[in-house]
Amino acid sequence: MRWKAVLILFIILLALIPAYLLNQWLQKKIRPRESIGRLFLYLFSGMLTVFVFVLVLVFLIRVIFPGA
Repeated sequence: MRWKAVLILFIILLALIPAYLLNQWLQKKIRPRESIGRLFLYLFSGMLTVFVFVLVLVFLIRVIFPGA
């Protein structure tokens, strides 16, 4: 049981790497410091990214560990 919790934590921490890289890429592409419209676009894309990553992580964990 304890190894499942450690593996789930490892999967979550591993998923932070592409999320961080995607955030850096979004900052370079959108350049939110230039205008308020770009800032709102960046905030919206950030929220959408978080939603998608959480959805994918929960689905992945439910597939790997059906009883978790």
